[in-house]
Amino acid sequence: MLKRFFVSCILMSVFAPSAHAQDKTAEQWLQTMSESHHQLNYRMPIIHLERDHVKSYVFEHGIVDEQQVLYIASLSGPMHHSYRINDVVTYADAPTKPYSVKSNKIVGPSLAIFVDKTEQISANYSFTLAGKGRVAGRIAQLVRLKSKDKNRFNYILWLDLQTSLLLRYDMYDLNNNLIEQIQAVELQLSDKPSEKLVHLKSKEQPALSVSAASASSRWKFNWLPAGFTVQAVDSHRLIHTSQPVDYLLLSDGLSQVSVYVAKAGEIALPEQVKTRNGIAIANFRRGNVEMTVVGRIPYTTAQKIAHAIEPK
Repeated sequence: MLKRFFVSCILMSVFAPSAHAQDKTAEQWLQTMSESHHQLNYRMPIIHLERDHVKSYVFEHGIVDEQQVLYIASLSGPMHHSYRINDVVTYADAPTKPYSVKSNKIVGPSLAIFVDKTEQISANYSFTLAGKGRVAGRIAQLVRLKSKDKNRFNYILWLDLQTSLLLRYDMYDLNNNLIEQIQAVELQLSDKPSEKLVHLKSKEQPALSVSAASASSRWKFNWLPAGFTVQAVDSHRLIHTSQPVDYLLLSDGLSQVSVYVAKAGEIALPEQVKTRNGIAIANFRRGNVEMTVVGRIPYTTAQKIAHAIEPK
């Protein structure tokens, strides 16, 4: 039902393109999207829709003292907020102590995940223009991203016709079911950054956290989907059980996959878990070690990753 509704919206929301927009290729739309994201001051209330729930956030970007400041905060449910100043991200989620990491991307729902990813996207996806639509009261150019293999899901991007900013994206599984959508409710443009961003820029960020290197020195992969690499490693204890676990984060630039390696428990975990929001969980036990792979990817891909983990 949800899928049929959004397909109908696309078919009903077709507008005649301007001469300038008609000249741009799908790749050029992605490039101008990144340029606009870096250069403009703007604020967008956004809705994050999955099959099981809906959440709201505020997404804000600005240039303060020639540095980029990006702020994302939840507007419903528990308070979660984070911000990025250039390539340092600070997470300040109560009740945990704020911490910073070296990164050019905030983990979590965001309309910035496609920024500066044109090369990675073109390596793993084919992209085509897919007509016009209307979102947040603005006309948008639709760009379809179709995976070149069966190891990742597909997207439709809605780019503002005037600014090229991303106003919405839809993620579809390999059966063309809508599993996630993030969309702006409104786009507020300004000629200067907000007081909130100026204040964040003036604050001293928490010291950078240093990830433990032990996890990466113990494990390797004999296979990964094209474009996926290890982005982060950590060794810590699980909150509820205090069990030590090695954690590795994989990404192709868009999709993120979490890998957990720990001593196997007495009760074997189910090999396969699928959720309604497209998250696959694959478990594989080798001897007394259990590998768990979690990500919004096809289950067969998660399973192959779990079987590809081996000690160095």
